[in-house]
Amino acid sequence: MNKNITYWACQVGGWTIHTMFLIAMIGMFGGTNALNQGTIILQFIILIGLIISSHIYSLYVKQHQWHELAVKQLIPRALLGAFITSVIAQVFIHLIIYWLTPLNGIQPFSIVSFWGYVFNVFLVMCLWSTIYFSVKSSRKTRAMEVEKLALKAALQEAELMVLKNQINPHFLFNALNNIRSLILIEPEKARKMITHISDLLRYSIQFNASEKVALKEEVEIVKDYLQLESIQFEDRLKYELDISPETLEIPIPPMAIQLLVENAIKHGLSIQKDGGHIIIKTSKDPSNLTIEVVNSGQLQPKQKREGIGLNNLMERLKILFGPFAVFSLTNTENNTVTASLKIPLK
Repeated sequence: MNKNITYWACQVGGWTIHTMFLIAMIGMFGGTNALNQGTIILQFIILIGLIISSHIYSLYVKQHQWHELAVKQLIPRALLGAFITSVIAQVFIHLIIYWLTPLNGIQPFSIVSFWGYVFNVFLVMCLWSTIYFSVKSSRKTRAMEVEKLALKAALQEAELMVLKNQINPHFLFNALNNIRSLILIEPEKARKMITHISDLLRYSIQFNASEKVALKEEVEIVKDYLQLESIQFEDRLKYELDISPETLEIPIPPMAIQLLVENAIKHGLSIQKDGGHIIIKTSKDPSNLTIEVVNSGQLQPKQKREGIGLNNLMERLKILFGPFAVFSLTNTENNTVTASLKIPLK
């Protein structure tokens, strides 16, 4: 609903309820004879006077931005504003009922009664001010929360893009180094590597435009990557894919599997004289997708396996899934290391 419509609905509705309360009190303590035409007209004039004066007060508050003040600064201003508004309202009401269109059946003007009415309206205006500034504070708080969330989302998007831009040169640099070593002595292998790099670059361009990709797309690029690396490692690299068919369409962060495989080769197989074996597994339960990359070798107690690519992957997972994505890297049986990644499905 439009803020102006809401404001005027509250203004008219609130002061009307106040007026009806006054009429009810007059009827209760003064009897039915007190509820005559003059009394009803008087209460209507009071209603108009309170609506106009409180609206003027709200315009002044907006113009001077009192809702931006601290509580200690606001309270004395609000009390003074409520008092001045009460005086203005009573001056307006008394001018009408005693001088402009005098009403019959009302008590003669009295300065004591005037200030008594001012005090009564002052109490009501204090309540009005409390409600008014509470609503303003609530709206300000909500606006700040929305702004904070929007800023956080923009920051996360920027962080994600930075991480992506760090990953792309990482695998490209390794691949180009491999080609450089083969281009003169084994040009046929070099041509094959260039084909695989082309596929990787094409995928990386799509990756920069996507937050997630289907797992089957990631598996295809991992095959290219493994073929690329197997040319360099020759017989020292063997790999096996154990991909569950029900996981193929599940969206995952781009480069997630590729980076796990790259990490396994760089920090596992490449430091072993005889190379080793890599197994890539995926499985699914009602809550999580599990991706496992198992490679030959063992982590040493102080060995650090998290390179730039793997660190970036973990940062992206944190941005996309918060604490619900779980990554682990552990020694497992049969002289292997297992990198396990669990991604929430919902």
